[in-house]
Amino acid sequence: MLQAVIIIISCSGLLLLAVYLQVRAWLYPERLAVAPQPADSRFRRVTFQTEDGLQIVAWYAPSNSGNAVLLLHGHRGNRDQLLAHAQYMVEAGYGALLIDFRNHGESEGHLTSMGYHETNDARAAYRFLVAQDGVERIVIWGHSMGGAAASRLMSEVHAAGLCIDATFADFPSLVLFGAEQRGAPARPISDILVYMYGRLSQTDFNEFRPIEYLARIETPVLLFHGSDDPMIPLTEAQRIAAVNPQIRLDVFEGAGHSNLYERQPDRYRRTVLRYLQAAFD
Repeated sequence: MLQAVIIIISCSGLLLLAVYLQVRAWLYPERLAVAPQPADSRFRRVTFQTEDGLQIVAWYAPSNSGNAVLLLHGHRGNRDQLLAHAQYMVEAGYGALLIDFRNHGESEGHLTSMGYHETNDARAAYRFLVAQDGVERIVIWGHSMGGAAASRLMSEVHAAGLCIDATFADFPSLVLFGAEQRGAPARPISDILVYMYGRLSQTDFNEFRPIEYLARIETPVLLFHGSDDPMIPLTEAQRIAAVNPQIRLDVFEGAGHSNLYERQPDRYRRTVLRYLQAAFD
């Protein structure tokens, strides 16, 4: 009997440790350094402040056409992550603003919330773009966590379009998938993870549901996803596409979570530019 109690206590302790380490990894992702831009770059470093008082750092390339794209990166990324996309947009004549979310890159902040509080950063970035001379229309582009924030922002503003890459329908379903993939008892582990992360990040995941924001959008939305995404399964994108006929799902066969553009750059670039042209017309 004593041995059984010891085993139960030990297993419970290991489980709690695993939960703590996972929540900590979500809250405090490693900050990746931002590579400096060359002297002849079209992008200049800019800063602006969020409503809750954080300084956000970004790169901005002005628009030559009255049209600009706001690019929002994923968890553990920074503005470097989206530079390849911004470059072909700028070459096509569009302006581009690439931000570092709070607690990422060079921006201030000490906690990450998978898009909930990061929407404040996206709002501040959108206000920055609206205030720039020559910017008349804006499309929002977001990857993963950035796609979740972009979806919420899109439901609040009058942007010309929304392009999202590998985002989730809702965070609890994503955590449940991760627990199942690791062979752990999915319930109650996923519930504990979501509860602890929500408390520590001050996030209400019952309120923050990208799928609900996307269901209400009346503008055409371009949604990319990899068929073999190990972090956010294709079923999340299929759930999202099913709630709104305005959402077009473009699946990249064999692609993972962050490598769609690397696998088929011509197809990705061509699809995005065609979407931007239609959105800005």
